[in-house]
Amino acid sequence: MVEKGQLAHFETFGFLVLRQVFSPEEMKDIIGAADEMWETALTTNKKSVSFVGGEKDPGATSFRYIVERQPRLTKLAEDSRIYDVLKGLLGSGFIWAGSEGQRGRVSTSWHNDRPGKNQNKYTRIKVHFYIEPTTKTTGALRVIPGSHRSPFHESLEPLMNHHIENNDSINSDKNEIDRVHLLPFGEEGADIPCFAFESNPGDVIFFHQNLFHAVYGGLGEGRRYIAMKFAAQPTTDEHIQFIKAHTEYVFHPHEDFLNSNSPRIRGMVENLEALGAKVLK
Repeated sequence: MVEKGQLAHFETFGFLVLRQVFSPEEMKDIIGAADEMWETALTTNKKSVSFVGGEKDPGATSFRYIVERQPRLTKLAEDSRIYDVLKGLLGSGFIWAGSEGQRGRVSTSWHNDRPGKNQNKYTRIKVHFYIEPTTKTTGALRVIPGSHRSPFHESLEPLMNHHIENNDSINSDKNEIDRVHLLPFGEEGADIPCFAFESNPGDVIFFHQNLFHAVYGGLGEGRRYIAMKFAAQPTTDEHIQFIKAHTEYVFHPHEDFLNSNSPRIRGMVENLEALGAKVLK
């Protein structure tokens, strides 16, 4: 359940932090399952892996469908500690929008995941947790509170332009963390005022995907996270077009979710193909 104050926090600031949602014993199992998936993908299923720095510099690897393919991780999507919070934030009938896992060194400049006019009118949430401790200077997720809301959101668009133009993801020598990139607001990215999600395994953050966020100092070899993405039930053609613009694959959920025996899992995906069929030519 989402308390009234938690809902107000999310609507106002664009994120919600829950501490120690999962116990150390549970995290041990989650970490083991994630590591198994990464190793399997790197050896037998490279089509599901993308190397953030390219295969010649695989400093960070991103694995698609990590939750869908691993039953021990699939449980996260239907766990009441996650599911009930999402129901409170997104309403009934919310949909599954995929998962990812990443490990390795990477820093990313300020951006939002769903750029575009009126995108912030449709709520999409990323549920994000690291599986080892992170601090502000060692790769913790940073967010700019309230940046999912207009007109504040639009005033920060120069950050998005800078992210696209400069491609600030850092994937090579560690000394590159010292590079200076002056932003339109006259400060380096790492100095922009923000909330840093400093976390320990078991902590979870829910954040609106229109919220501006970044990672700095995340060059550790063992930095790992798992993320799940969800969206409010699309009720207009505009919502469908928003999904199509950024995540058309949402309309084609993984077969393991389509064939799931879990009512919660099926409920998040069973109508997606039909929705996609209405708009995809």
